[in-house]
Amino acid sequence: HNGPGQFGLLYTAQIALSSGKTIELRSDAQSKTAHTEQPNWTSPDFDDAAWETTIVVAKYGDEPWKEVGEAPQPRHAVCMRKEFTVKGQVSRARAYVSGLGIYELRLNGRKVGSDLFTPGWTHYFKRVQYQTYDVTGMLKPGANAVGAILGNGWWSGGLGWMGSDQYSEGDLRAICQIAIEYADGSRECIVTDPSWQSYTSPISRNTYYHGETYDARLEQPGWDGPGFDAAKWWKTTVLEERPVMLVAQRDETIQITEEIPPMQISEQKGVFIFDFGQNASGVARLKVEGATPGTEIRLRFGEELDPNGRLYRDNYRSAEATDCYICKGGNVEIWEPIFTYRGFRYCEVGGLPKPPTTATLTHRVLHTATPPAGTFRCSNRLINRILKNVEWGLRSNLHSVPTDCPQRDERLGWMGDAQAFTHTSCFLRDMGAFYTKWMFDITDSQGADGATTDVSPAKVVTDAAKPGWGDAIVVVPYTVWRFYGDTRIIEQNYKGMAAWVEYMKTHGKDGLYEKSGYGDWVPVEKSPSEWIGSAYFFYCSKLMSEMAAAIGKADDARRYHNQAAAIAKAFNEKHLNKQNNNYLTGTQTCNILPLYFGITPPGRQQAVLQNIVKDIVGRGDHLSTGFLGTTYLMALLHETGQNELAWRLASQTTYPSWGHMILKGATTVWELWDADKQGPGMNSRNHFAFGTVARWFYEALAGINLDPQVPGFKRFTIRPAVLGDLTWAKATYPSMYGEIRSEWKRTDNGLTLEITIPANTTAKVYVPLLCMTKFSVTESGVPVLSPLARVPGVRFIGLQDDAAVLDVAAGQYRFVVERR
Repeated sequence: HNGPGQFGLLYTAQIALSSGKTIELRSDAQSKTAHTEQPNWTSPDFDDAAWETTIVVAKYGDEPWKEVGEAPQPRHAVCMRKEFTVKGQVSRARAYVSGLGIYELRLNGRKVGSDLFTPGWTHYFKRVQYQTYDVTGMLKPGANAVGAILGNGWWSGGLGWMGSDQYSEGDLRAICQIAIEYADGSRECIVTDPSWQSYTSPISRNTYYHGETYDARLEQPGWDGPGFDAAKWWKTTVLEERPVMLVAQRDETIQITEEIPPMQISEQKGVFIFDFGQNASGVARLKVEGATPGTEIRLRFGEELDPNGRLYRDNYRSAEATDCYICKGGNVEIWEPIFTYRGFRYCEVGGLPKPPTTATLTHRVLHTATPPAGTFRCSNRLINRILKNVEWGLRSNLHSVPTDCPQRDERLGWMGDAQAFTHTSCFLRDMGAFYTKWMFDITDSQGADGATTDVSPAKVVTDAAKPGWGDAIVVVPYTVWRFYGDTRIIEQNYKGMAAWVEYMKTHGKDGLYEKSGYGDWVPVEKSPSEWIGSAYFFYCSKLMSEMAAAIGKADDARRYHNQAAAIAKAFNEKHLNKQNNNYLTGTQTCNILPLYFGITPPGRQQAVLQNIVKDIVGRGDHLSTGFLGTTYLMALLHETGQNELAWRLASQTTYPSWGHMILKGATTVWELWDADKQGPGMNSRNHFAFGTVARWFYEALAGINLDPQVPGFKRFTIRPAVLGDLTWAKATYPSMYGEIRSEWKRTDNGLTLEITIPANTTAKVYVPLLCMTKFSVTESGVPVLSPLARVPGVRFIGLQDDAAVLDVAAGQYRFVVERR
């Protein structure tokens, strides 16, 4: 049951006794239920007197549960075509196209555009995207042909555990309009209508989880060009229109963004294993020579090898992740799948007609092509490798929505993972358009009561969201506004954000929203979970106050501000131990969230911080946090002057740490701190959620920070922290006003800091003084440590926390700190 309303349970059990008798148990009104799991509830002597009797809500086969049976099987990919005549010289031509599941458009024998998996993943029952292509140069006077290949994709390929959840219960479909403008001013439209024909393609199996099978012997050369004999092709059917919105593409499409050659090839019992050296999402392009017709080449994928050097695939769970190419024979055959992908580092190939070379297989990296944004490097190789892992984790999980993982039978738009990583992701890539599009998926999936869902688009997991997950509806727009300064994302989603905050309010009690959920997911030390709902209830109210003020809703801003204050008061009364200044059980996460969010009373903030510091130090400079706690840990330490401790965490190499993953051979960020010790059930080697340490690299080590009052880097802070064994660090960030740059280097006698402030912006700059007692600070040889200093664009404010504080206008500067 994936719709609103009650859940249902239907069961029957037969017990065969040794006497030959059979006892049959059925679900009925004699069953009992409880709202929470209780100790020993599965024991036969458990006292269930306080449990409620269940209600019979339907009989077998009733909607929306329907009869128990297998899910519809994914469909064979199909080809569609139509010939048409261009009647003269074309001045402009545009193709507007969409499809369900996914499509590849072809015109006169060539692929149109470089996009993959179009039209992308949305909440299909409400909104479907279309793409627009300039095809002026692809048309010619006279006979032309347009074609499309349709595959399953998210629509009918199966989603979720075992891949049993589908949107579709019908055929694959396409809609296309080619608008032609002739040089003489006349116009013509070629549209999808009953004149189109269809036929099965060489692609049989095609799903994201299981892979693609392609039989090259079934190719029909010229099918997508004019003059092809389509006498055996079938008529197409015009389907009834669905009451959904057809909207233009809102973000970047999925594309091939990089190619990785194999770094090593090994042989294992007749099959070859290609090691590409990098775990990433994509496909393998195959090149084969001299194969006889019907030769079957099978490609199987994995993130790891087992201790014996064999491909390890258990953590893919039910996802087969196997491609099959059946050769047509001849000289050279080159093939890659177009309707599947997965995350992998290794590919096992069997059936090759002769031993492979490095040209046999290429890893073609694919993901939503968000442009790269910030750059960061420093003198520490471990820190650079951690950042590289984080960057690959993000790229590997941008597939029309932010997915949790790219390899197993899941790959869903989990909201908790994404909201935790939103801030970090905006440093790494230009995410404005991507998140703007995803917010439509979130609000389209939102219930009438304001409840959001744990995944968006809502599929597989469709009940009301858990704390820390549903709050993405507020955190994501807020972060996008802060980074890019554009209030439109607030205006577009204000109603949905307000509805979610109201949902928490109406479903709360005594001013708090206490609800169990996933908690601080996969931590080292477990924390209670119910309080997290109240913490995010406060945080969302606080962010709503800021956003309401930004779009001129002053009354709402005051109301949300007052609501946040009331929540904080109730939260502290219930959860803060005033004797030891710990929240709840005193785990790192229990203290981090209230302190970072702003719940902790000012007079107790330092004490709560010291409890966090004490716990970290007591663990030998190790964290104990899960997804939610880790999100804010390093930022909190940075903002509270604990960067030396943050450095020890960032550069740590023993479990649990980012460095531990690196030393164990990781090339992306793991889902679990101890993935190397855990079984395959839930153990992705490519999850971005723990990658929030990269935010600290930009904000602390390079010192590039948003101004707390001014969004969009119109005004910002540069405050680098010179830590540990670092001798230099540098970063750039392409703000909406231009490139921000910060680069510092230690010298024999001090330090240099080179910065770039874009046009029409200003910055507050903290020049590190390295604990010197006597020093000078100059810019282009001119002293700056005086209110009377005359350095154009630079105004000295004062000395603070071992730094010279300056107000700096747009320009390029080189500050030199020297010991006197």
